[in-house]
Amino acid sequence: MKLFQRESQFFELSKPSRWRKHFEILVRCALMLLFPVPFAAASLAFWYFAFYQRGIHFMDGAEGIATAAWIPTFGILYALVAATVLESVWEEYKTMRTAIKKYDFNTFADLRDEEVSPLIHTTMFVLSAAVLGGFMGLKYPDFTSGAFCVTTTAYLIALIFFVIVEIDNPFSGLWFIKNVHDGWLETDVKEWRARRVAEAKKAFHEKRQDINQRKQHLL
Repeated sequence: MKLFQRESQFFELSKPSRWRKHFEILVRCALMLLFPVPFAAASLAFWYFAFYQRGIHFMDGAEGIATAAWIPTFGILYALVAATVLESVWEEYKTMRTAIKKYDFNTFADLRDEEVSPLIHTTMFVLSAAVLGGFMGLKYPDFTSGAFCVTTTAYLIALIFFVIVEIDNPFSGLWFIKNVHDGWLETDVKEWRARRVAEAKKAFHEKRQDINQRKQHLL
């Protein structure tokens, strides 16, 4: 009975190189986890001075509505939008990596300058602000519990944003694709696509004229 199998190695990798790669990934992940810290700290300071210190919070009846309806509703909507966006940018990221491996510049050119629409970022910002605002408006028994809830919520929201931005533009920033072929990033992809469309359009009209000539010849 075979209960465990190690991961297959398709190429030999020296131990120093393997450890160097894992260490680099670890450092990148650690730096990525630091990006949301300023936003989380700013959210904590805002909640403390604008809400907690002034005693501003939902009344007893409204707090029940906020915890039972407001925060869950907007939280679910935010999770759905964030999951959809993450799936979309991750699929584009994997497609570009595959195009590089296959030396498929056409696919690479189609996706290189594609970015998440500002409208999507605006929607995510409004939904996340509603969730974070709901947590800020709750009446906490002490500062520690309130600071924990507000800070962790702000941190996770900011982390999702930074992850989407990093994956959406995989040729700059902290998490980028290294093995890009020479000249691919310097090529004007808009001009490349325009020339490709012009060639396809010319071929389409030539084929259409050929079909029309054959029809006339048959008639």
